[in-house]
Amino acid sequence: MLTDFHIHSTCSSDAHDKMADMALASYDRGVRLMCFTDHVDLDNYSTGRADEHCFDVWPEILRQHAETCAAVPADMEVRCGIELGQGNHDLARAEQIASTDGLDFVIGSLHNLRDTPDFSVLRYISMSDCRQYLALYVSELLELSHLDFYDVMAHIGYTRRYMLRDGFDLPLTMQNYGDELDTIFRHLIQNGRGIEMNCSGLRNPGIHDTIPSFSVIKRYRELGGEIITIGSDAHCTADASVGCERGYELLREAGFEYVTVFKQRKPEFIKI
Repeated sequence: MLTDFHIHSTCSSDAHDKMADMALASYDRGVRLMCFTDHVDLDNYSTGRADEHCFDVWPEILRQHAETCAAVPADMEVRCGIELGQGNHDLARAEQIASTDGLDFVIGSLHNLRDTPDFSVLRYISMSDCRQYLALYVSELLELSHLDFYDVMAHIGYTRRYMLRDGFDLPLTMQNYGDELDTIFRHLIQNGRGIEMNCSGLRNPGIHDTIPSFSVIKRYRELGGEIITIGSDAHCTADASVGCERGYELLREAGFEYVTVFKQRKPEFIKI
């Protein structure tokens, strides 16, 4: 049984297909347990300024989730989560949102630096420019690792997608940020939280790896990390749950015996 615990619908402004259509596409690819994690970013992606209306989408999430549960085959379960971005920028607001009744799962993400547009909006003009942004990104991941409003930290190494788009390949590795990654992982492990294996990189011909990379995931396991979810991070039916099956194979290679899922914010472990 495949799982997908990072996937988007039209409840996210950058996604293209409704929740029910995404779920049925995932079902056709073997997924039987999934959780929608539509964007709730505390900052506006184009400006980096606080977005007071970021959680206004919640009623629509609930509506589409109910519609989807009624539409999928009986042997599929669809859970309800959110991808909560930049919680380190306003912890009180993040905690308030994450405590909402009805949430099965909360991903903690970092899509932009303070008062800065999303990394997807920025343009990168030199490798030096990229290194500066990556250093600031890692410093904010360290901040995020101390907080506990979320269940897993998402797509560690997110910046690589967009630097690569502009011609600069600067992955987040144990070689360039090993000490910081070890610290992040130890914080997460000690506080009962985990990371995700984001499979979107497997669809990117320039990356052809998970996010974080396989070697970084192996290090998380070596440090004693057990909580790890798999997600396609798909925003359209063509990508729905693509890469999750390969993700399971990579988890085994990294030494994991279980993949993690969440229900009512509690981890459950499924034998791989």
